[in-house]
Amino acid sequence: MSRFAYAVLGGVALMTVAAAPSFAQSPFDGPYVGVYTGYTNSSDTTRAPGAKADLNLDGWTYGGFFGYGKTFNRFYVGGEGELGGLELSDKTKLVGGRVTGLDGNETYGISARAGYLVTNDALIYGRVGWQRTNYEVTSALAGSSFSKSDTLNGVRVGGGVEYAVTDNILARLEYNYTDYKALKYTAGGTAYSLQPDDSQIRVGVAYRF
Repeated sequence: MSRFAYAVLGGVALMTVAAAPSFAQSPFDGPYVGVYTGYTNSSDTTRAPGAKADLNLDGWTYGGFFGYGKTFNRFYVGGEGELGGLELSDKTKLVGGRVTGLDGNETYGISARAGYLVTNDALIYGRVGWQRTNYEVTSALAGSSFSKSDTLNGVRVGGGVEYAVTDNILARLEYNYTDYKALKYTAGGTAYSLQPDDSQIRVGVAYRF
């Protein structure tokens, strides 16, 4: 083959490589930061010797999150942390003659996420992690009152869908459930145990770097 033929073939090869579409990074790859807000329902069971009451708190949650994710073909894995607050309050139930109240405050945690890209721009995922939330319990009977604040550990599971609005902007809708350890306290010489668990529906938006 002549040098001219080699040159022509080389030029065609270079043009083919230049014209071929380059592999684009997934919009879900890399570090990101974001904010969230949503609705929270907390179902709490308070127990005392010979008495039991259920508190049902409704409110909202808000905060920020940060994380890192990576796609492998159409599969996704990542880790995420969050810091936020709860606006919850219920002070209407009776346990052993006492008015028992509960307030939710600051919350933070970490979790792992894993999912699947149903399209290049849409990710469905599940999460499992650890959460710490501060609760304050109040108790009153015949003019005497008691209050205790404690930060409880809980296991969080959930899932949702995330959509890449642009290459850098991500929007999400998710549901999370957290089961916390019991908050134990003594008021008026009686031992109490309060067991909270939270259900959350949240929306969020993130910026990927």
